[in-house]
Amino acid sequence: METKQHDPVTIDAMEIPPPERHKKIFETFLSLKSGQELHVRVDHDPAHLLEHMKHEGLPVDASAYTSHMGDDGIFIGIFPRSLETLPPEKVKITSIDGERSYLPDRFSPVGIYASENCKVLITYIKAGQFIPVHSPSTDLTFAVFKGTGKAFAGEREVELLPGSIIVVPGGEKRGIRAETDMEALHIVSPVPDENDHLEVMKKLQENRYL
Repeated sequence: METKQHDPVTIDAMEIPPPERHKKIFETFLSLKSGQELHVRVDHDPAHLLEHMKHEGLPVDASAYTSHMGDDGIFIGIFPRSLETLPPEKVKITSIDGERSYLPDRFSPVGIYASENCKVLITYIKAGQFIPVHSPSTDLTFAVFKGTGKAFAGEREVELLPGSIIVVPGGEKRGIRAETDMEALHIVSPVPDENDHLEVMKKLQENRYL
């Protein structure tokens, strides 16, 4: 039996104000049928958008993601919606080993649970990578399972070792730099909004920690 194919949906991110951009893209993506593609036009490589979708727990088929740059210098990111056959699980049972996914050029936040009130991730940070210092509106709990590094927490810089736990309330500075490959449970509450992501995305694009 043939699977019905749906035409891709294209969205021009450059026409959307930055504070509204990811919200609009995610809403459009969630309106797709299983197997349908969202084509996003943007003026930079949209690979970070794939990681943000995974971070948000969206049903994106990361293995089928592609992007290319046209002669005009505009990138097209192609984001297929997964072929979902089962409803999402209400209970999540997983492990640090089972979710392990490092990225070559930036930290990897793997979303494992999200509700209206909080988001739970396992964050993998290769030696030398970092989560930029920023001051979002969310409370942070960061518990290190593996690796060493340093963290900004409020106005302090502290050492991180296996077993370290930091809790930072909303509005206070926080940032993580890994000295060795680091793996940590990462909980934020409430769920971050678009403005909370903008400073992190900008600093990652500039390869800037502070």
